[in-house]
Amino acid sequence: MQGKQKIIDDIISSAKATAASVVAEAEAEVKAELDALRAELDAAQKESLDRSDAAAKELFDGQVKLGELEANKALLAAKQACVSAVYYGVKRKILSAPDGEYLKILQAIIVRYCEDGDEVIAGKSDKRVTAEWVKKVSAAAKKKLTLSKEKGDFEGGVILRNAKYDRDLTVDAIVDELKEQTVYDTVAYLGL
Repeated sequence: MQGKQKIIDDIISSAKATAASVVAEAEAEVKAELDALRAELDAAQKESLDRSDAAAKELFDGQVKLGELEANKALLAAKQACVSAVYYGVKRKILSAPDGEYLKILQAIIVRYCEDGDEVIAGKSDKRVTAEWVKKVSAAAKKKLTLSKEKGDFEGGVILRNAKYDRDLTVDAIVDELKEQTVYDTVAYLGL
């Protein structure tokens, strides 16, 4: 019986060794598969984080660029408002000039641009341009000018009308022309 027991013990020992080997092999395979799965998940997580970082950076850069554009737009609007304020001040200064100074400026402009037979149209609220004054300007220009009974819808200056065309010599037109000719110098002077 001892021989039989030895065979049984050998079989059991061999089975235990085989089972231990199979379990060890299975555990190694499971560990290898888990390690591979962890590496795959880590790579996927890193790729996902990289993509989200890139998307966040792209969004951030876009927002920064948009912010810069808006800031530049606001700065440009402020600069334009400063320049407009300068020329608005020029307009106000001309309109509020003492009568003699205002009429002297107006006379110089009319003499420069008038043609014989022009009709002078004054603004509705301009009481400084009178028939008597137009006669003086006519004599200075050595051209026949008359004051129109028609009044224009503008603050200051005049419109010269003849059969061919109207010439806009209103303060608004004069300041606009001045602005066109001097805006770059004004911007430079203001340091804008």
